[in-house]
Parts: sequence; structure tokens; C-alpha cells
Amino acid sequence: MTSVTSDVFRKAMAHFATGVAVVTATSDEGEQGATISALSSVSLDPLTLLICLNRKSATCRAIEQSQRFGISILTNSQEGIARHFAMPSHAKSMDEHCIRHDDGTCFVRDALVQIGVEVIETLRGGTHEIFLARPVHITMNEDGEMPPLLYYRGTFDLLA
Repeated sequence: MTSVTSDVFRKAMAHFATGVAVVTATSDEGEQGATISALSSVSLDPLTLLICLNRKSATCRAIEQSQRFGISILTNSQEGIARHFAMPSHAKSMDEHCIRHDDGTCFVRDALVQIGVEVIETLRGGTHEIFLARPVHITMNEDGEMPPLLYYRGTFDLLA
């Protein structure tokens, strides 16, 4: 049996394969975006999902200010976009990769699914904020045969 440390915990959780999404929000600092794998449906009644973001991130601050955000679930051909939005905020270009919904919400172009949401509750979880949110609009890619981008053991290559 292994003692539980943050490194052991991180390594253990890396064995849980997840989908990959980009979360975007706009604040006084401008448009922000971050790659996440902490996304989950919570309830069908009422419709609720959750995401988790590091409290220090510009995207987290933008969501706290605007109380709304966009979620773009990525396809397996969008690994480069996932890596782009995983970089520090000053190094990200939104216009190159994104489109805007009629309500101004920013989404990754050609994502598998785009979900616009409004925050209904924020919880603290250690170094992260947990945003519970209500979907207000959903757009699904017309090519329903595209597989999602998956993340496993620290890589996008599931055979690693």
C-alpha cells in the first residue's frame, strides 16, 4: 500500500480517462480561455453541470466577474487547440480559434459540442473553484461521427 501524497494522488487520478474541453469567459481583462478535463453533468432536474478551475487563473476570475461562460467539448483532431488554451493567459489568441454566439459567448470553432451556461453557485475546493452552472444554449457539431479528444495519464495519446 502506498502512502497518499499529492504526487501519488495526481498519478492515481491520471488513470481516469476524461474528455477535454475549453472554457471561455469575458471580463474587464478581456476574453479568457482554459483547457479543462474537470467537467461533469450534475443533474437533469434542474439542468446542472460543473467545472473546476484553479482560483489563480484569469479564466476563473473572468467567470467570477461575468457569471457566465462557454464550454467547447473538443474533437480528437483538436489536440493543438487543447494545448494552446493550456498555456498561460498572455500567450493565448482567441480570434484565431474561436467564434462568438449571438449572446457574445466565445466558443472553439468546430468543437464537438458548444454549451453556453450561467453560473448558479460557486464552491471552494482547495486551490480550485467549483462552478455549478445552468446550460442556456447548446450547439452540437453536425458531424456526429467525430470522436472526442480524450486525456489519459498526462497525455492525449490513449495508447501511452
